[in-house]
Amino acid sequence: MHAFDSEKIQAKLLTSRTQELVEIIGLSAALTLVEIRGGIRLSVPTRVKPEHWLVQHIGIEALKKLVDYYKGEEIEIDRCVRALSAIKEQQIVEESEQGTSNAQLARKYGYTERGMRKLRRRVEKTEPTPQIDLFE
Repeated sequence: MHAFDSEKIQAKLLTSRTQELVEIIGLSAALTLVEIRGGIRLSVPTRVKPEHWLVQHIGIEALKKLVDYYKGEEIEIDRCVRALSAIKEQQIVEESEQGTSNAQLARKYGYTERGMRKLRRRVEKTEPTPQIDLFE
């Protein structure tokens, strides 16, 4: 299971279906479902069993909540490409700020070193900078 920080994800990047999923099972479990099943329907079981394949991905508690809400339904899991991309970029920037080299990051995330440099420049340009109010 991955750990995601809800403060780093803009709600506008998530579809309404995914936002509903977040409310039901939590952000980390919802994004894990998006990652492993995005674009594919998910048949929600009618009963919670500890050996169900979803337990290893989202945990037993999230599965219980999913079953309580959707019991036996087949639900659409959206791909949320923009949200997953934003999360990945944020993880790369954080690891870079902690001293991981561009070469290491490129290998880990399947980029080139040049791609890493471009990503970092793009992210640095989009980060808010403090503005001075001239009329204060």
